[in-house]
Order: sequence, then C-alpha cells, then structure tokens
Amino acid sequence: MFVKGLSKKKIGILLTIAVLPFIFGYFVISFIIFSIIAFFMQFFRDPNRTIPDGEGVVVAPADGKVFQGKIDYLKIITVKDDPVMERILEDGEKGVLISTFMSPFDVHVQRAPVSGKILETKYYPGKFKIAMGDVHTVNEKNLIVIDSEYGKIGVIQIAGFVARRIVQYVKPGDTVRIGDRLGMIRFGSRVNLIIPYDKFRVMVFEGEKPTAGETIMAKFNSELNAN
Repeated sequence: MFVKGLSKKKIGILLTIAVLPFIFGYFVISFIIFSIIAFFMQFFRDPNRTIPDGEGVVVAPADGKVFQGKIDYLKIITVKDDPVMERILEDGEKGVLISTFMSPFDVHVQRAPVSGKILETKYYPGKFKIAMGDVHTVNEKNLIVIDSEYGKIGVIQIAGFVARRIVQYVKPGDTVRIGDRLGMIRFGSRVNLIIPYDKFRVMVFEGEKPTAGETIMAKFNSELNAN
C-alpha cells in the first residue's frame, strides 16, 4: 500500500521506463533506474497498522524504526518554552513533549494519536536544518491540534534538511479516529507529540523505536483524574 497520489499506474510507467535501457543492453543504467525506483517505492509506502484496543491510550503518530530513527527527545514543556504551545496548553499547564526522529527509510505517514475533532491546524515557515538536532522551534513545521476527551493533543510535523514538503490530509472540523492518517513529510524529518502532563502516564523512553498507530506512547492516568 502506498501514499495518496502514488497509483499502480504511475508505478507501472516508472518500471516500464526502467526496463527499456535493459532491453537495449544498457544494464548499468537500468540497474540505477531500478534502484532509484525501489528507494522511492519504499519511502512512499503506507502499510496498514493494527491499532491497539483499550480506553485512554495514546499511540505513536510517527515511525522511528530504521537506522537512527527513534524517540530521541522527551521532556516536560510549557508555553514559555515554545510559543506554539499556546495553541495546545493553557497558561500554567504543563505538557509532555515526545519527539520522534524519522530516518529517510522509515514510513513517513503520520497517524492520529487519539480520537477526536481537528480543532486547529497551523503552518509555521522556518529553516531546513538537519532534523536530528534541536530544531523544534526554528525549522518549518505544521501543527495539528486534536480536541479529545482527555483534552488537547498536539502533533507537530517538522521538516528537515532533506524533507522540504509537509503534506496534511486533515482540516479543522474533521473527526478522526485513533490511528487515522493525518499527513506525511517527505524524506528524513521529525514529529512531536504533546500531551497534558497531569492526565497521562508516559509509557515510552528515549531510544525506543515506535511504530505509528501501534506503539502506545501514554495511558490516561485514571487515578490522578478520578476527581
């Protein structure tokens, strides 16, 4: 299964182009073209995922499974740390930021971490620094805020040095279910997940390799929110 816009017809055309040099004896050229096509096909793949059952779970919005892809940044954050947080957190409220770096070989489709209504989306122009560093506030990014039964949940798509196009599949007012596709970022990039600090228990750690739509990132803390 591939992302929107990459049909079987287009793949067939590309493969036909790659075969032509082989027919005329240009084996090296054909091999190079096949290699390029294979890279793009694996990059634009969009496999189905098994969404976990259960109430009060937050799943990973992004993959970080191949090579250096992983959760590499986990911290408590407030509005003072990043102006973008004003659209997710209330004044004085703490959030947990879980950031996942995606290598160029990871699946680059982002998924809804929770069910709810798309409250707001906002594009922020910025730089295109390598996404492995601390680029949360300076790089180009796109914010998606989901209004869930547990409060506002934020997903931030961050472009990198290679990834220079962020694609958004949803719009304000849309209703999404946990695991639904939100969008994608082309080539190596980063995705931030922001959840309310006082409402959830984080289930992952730095260095873990999440699978979008499957890995449980946090669970609603019913004991803290009993009252």
